Amino acid sequence: MKYLPLVWNGLWRRRVQTIFTLLSIAVAFILFGILAGIDAGFAHTLEASRMDRLFTDPRFGAPMPRSYQERIASVPGVLVVAARSILFGYYQDPQNGIGVLCTDPRFFALRPEITITPEQIELLKKIRTGAAVSVELARKFGWKVGDKVPLQTNTAQADGSRVWSFDIVAIVDDLNYPGQGGWFIANYTYLDEGRVDNKSTVDRFLLRISDPRRGAQIGREIDKVFANSSAPTRTSSERSQAQSGLQFIGDLNFLTDAVLGAVFFMLLFLSGNTMLQSVRERIPEVAMLKALGFSDLAVLSLVIAESVLLCLLAAAAGLLLAEMVNPIAHEALSDFVVLLQMSRAAMLRGFVLALIVALLSSVLPAWRLRQLNVVSALMKR
Repeated sequence: MKYLPLVWNGLWRRRVQTIFTLLSIAVAFILFGILAGIDAGFAHTLEASRMDRLFTDPRFGAPMPRSYQERIASVPGVLVVAARSILFGYYQDPQNGIGVLCTDPRFFALRPEITITPEQIELLKKIRTGAAVSVELARKFGWKVGDKVPLQTNTAQADGSRVWSFDIVAIVDDLNYPGQGGWFIANYTYLDEGRVDNKSTVDRFLLRISDPRRGAQIGREIDKVFANSSAPTRTSSERSQAQSGLQFIGDLNFLTDAVLGAVFFMLLFLSGNTMLQSVRERIPEVAMLKALGFSDLAVLSLVIAESVLLCLLAAAAGLLLAEMVNPIAHEALSDFVVLLQMSRAAMLRGFVLALIVALLSSVLPAWRLRQLNVVSALMKR
């Protein structure tokens, strides 16, 4: 610690160069932090996806008869089945798009991550126009229990109106995505009895199976039942659908690794060039330190400490800014990543990367100082 003032003064010998180097490295670590946040978001999405939860969807897009529900429930290994139909609309402004999940209480047995009490489920069941909304939506629109929420939709009712009104009976959260999720859950009977078209049809069946290892087999058995029907099905696990969605976006691991590799080499050349230039300008001063009795190890330690201090300061600034930028990136990527945050492990990897860059970038300057001839350096001065 007693040499810290010497290291600090050496670092700020050329303020403009140091500032621009710090900014360049900080920008690189902002990129690192955002990519780490995206990786964490996709990893969390896969982790939250379950192998024992299957989705039965229409193979060709046409809605499925709700009568499929009993036949799916009779397939061996299926524990519970819930039908679901989405009502798309918006609240007040077309930009405030909302998808209403119209279902029945069995849906909550399939989604235990939704924090709703049995009393709230019973209340939702009793009130025909009842709805349970997520904390995120309630906070966004200022809703509270007891509010009546009208949604403008493209689905016509028997009286010709396209406005569907819901009474909020519960505000729920999602344990997998606290404070997020965007749930708006209502009664299927309200939708089905009120709409004119597509009566007694659904767009998805959610089911829980007893053995996740038999998910693919059970899915094939379900699809086989409806293979020759007017609305054939396609059944897959929630985990496989999440993986397919990520693969559709692209090979994210390769992309992030490639970008991080480019960032690493950019940092290495940037900090290495800065240290080389700094050492080149201070050769007479280093020679004077050696002449005063500083050992080779002490001089090398000063150079390495200066490089480490530079990189760690820039990494800390960059990672802190990335933590602040991630919520903004989350808004832009909300259709792909529900949760976007930088974990402590990612922060630690960032500092380790900064330390590795600092050590590698100081190797060449340190070797040059070790070969320094004190007499020749002082004579040049």
